[in-house]
Amino acid sequence: MAQEQAAAPGDPASQEMQQIVDVQSTRDPDLRPYRTMLKGLDAYADHQRLAPGAPLRFMLIPATPKARLDGVTLHLSADNLSIPVPLAADGGFTLTRDKTAYDANADLVSNKRRATLRWRADIHTPGLPQNVRRLGDLRLECEIRWAVEQDELSFVRRNLFRLAGGPCHSSLIHVPYPVFRKLLAVQARSGERTMDIRVTEDRQRYVPPLHDGNWDDNTLLTLTYAEDGNMAGAAPAAPMKGALVQ
Repeated sequence: MAQEQAAAPGDPASQEMQQIVDVQSTRDPDLRPYRTMLKGLDAYADHQRLAPGAPLRFMLIPATPKARLDGVTLHLSADNLSIPVPLAADGGFTLTRDKTAYDANADLVSNKRRATLRWRADIHTPGLPQNVRRLGDLRLECEIRWAVEQDELSFVRRNLFRLAGGPCHSSLIHVPYPVFRKLLAVQARSGERTMDIRVTEDRQRYVPPLHDGNWDDNTLLTLTYAEDGNMAGAAPAAPMKGALVQ
């Protein structure tokens, strides 16, 4: 899966005509086939039991921490076809099944240059605080990403992941989840049990136990963010072993 870096999003452009001009005038735009993205919708339906109360949403995130989403637009685009995809201020969007776009083999196109944006599934069970993630939600996000992105991997790497059980089910493959602020700690809790969750060295990603059946889908992960002044007292992250999926 593609490497991710967190960044604070901005507001999308608001005028439809400007959106169309932006898409058509940008060289080497960011592309993803619509039919490929539909595999994410299929994965959501197949694995919805992991987060039965959570809607399916996608997020656009900038590829670099200093980048912003100001002026970003999104379309389903093909020859003689341009269907706008509404983009929320935080970069969120939803996709529906559109026969016209499917038959036209449309691409999901932004008005930014290729590789300047990344996407991820965004699954959140309603009612949880902003700094709390449910493990089943994270597992469902992983299933959606794997369904969409596996065909982009090299033949060797894709089959190695499959032999290992897939990135969402193997202890050999670690899937970091990005955040928009530096982390001090992440703790998992299920009933009376707790466990400290590994945080990456840059303090902007954490690695939940997706594969570990000892932690059920209702396990809650509490993310504690650190101000810069508190980072000196934070313990260094443990080294990560095995194949790392970023």
